[in-house]
Amino acid sequence: MNDIYKYLWVVPSFILLQVLVLNNIQFVNYINPLVYILLLITLPQDTEKWFFIIFSFILGILLDVFEGNIGLNASSLVFISFLLPYLHKVLIPKNSVDEKDRLSLKILGVRVFSVYAISVIFIHNLFLFFLEHFSTSGFLFIILKVVLSSIVTFIIIFTFQLFTLKSKE
Repeated sequence: MNDIYKYLWVVPSFILLQVLVLNNIQFVNYINPLVYILLLITLPQDTEKWFFIIFSFILGILLDVFEGNIGLNASSLVFISFLLPYLHKVLIPKNSVDEKDRLSLKILGVRVFSVYAISVIFIHNLFLFFLEHFSTSGFLFIILKVVLSSIVTFIIIFTFQLFTLKSKE
């Protein structure tokens, strides 16, 4: 549980990074990197479900307040927080990691971390962008935005994980 408090101190940094830097980097309206999802991806498997949900909601509401949205980030992050325990069971091999460990590149390995992170990022972006556009008329635009944003988000998260991997060794 001590690790959980570290996450609470990192939240303002990720919110500021997202709102002040990454939201202003939109390439042709198709790519919007959303790195705050890293905070949920790296939570340990044994994290209580209630903490997942409350943490996701608070993170989402704070993002919504600073971005001027009404519940888009909060609803997509809460949706992901409901799915995370099931994604852990499906995507992370049993007995491969200690449930108390943070789910990082160092702990999971490149293949497992990549599949897990890409899955979470893709589901989050799909839910968020369909809510944001709330129509099926631009279906191909939304799918392209989800795919491109997911790829760029994963590259940024993977790079961040590589830097934290090197700094801890």
